[in-house]
Amino acid sequence: MDIKYNLTIEKEAVVKNIERLTNLIFKLLPLREEGGDWKTPLQNIIIETNGMSRILLDHQSILFSIVCRLEGLMVLESEEDFLLFRKTIFETLSALGKVKQCLD
Repeated sequence: MDIKYNLTIEKEAVVKNIERLTNLIFKLLPLREEGGDWKTPLQNIIIETNGMSRILLDHQSILFSIVCRLEGLMVLESEEDFLLFRKTIFETLSALGKVKQCLD
């Protein structure tokens, strides 16, 4: 797979990275539910997803949607927002799965 900087990356490396990001995003749910620090890991995920969108040039629209959803999670802080937080997490995971499917 050719990416920015004329580098060739094996598809499997990108797939593994997407799977790792998927796990990190999913772990935000119990962190938030248990009152842990979920914002710091979320910020790290946003940074990494931004980097991915700058490198995987063929997947800009899906990655943009993912970054927007992740950013939106930052404002869902109240207890009443938890269901929307949870829904957004699952929508983000679904979109990340689409990136993975597009690699085939």
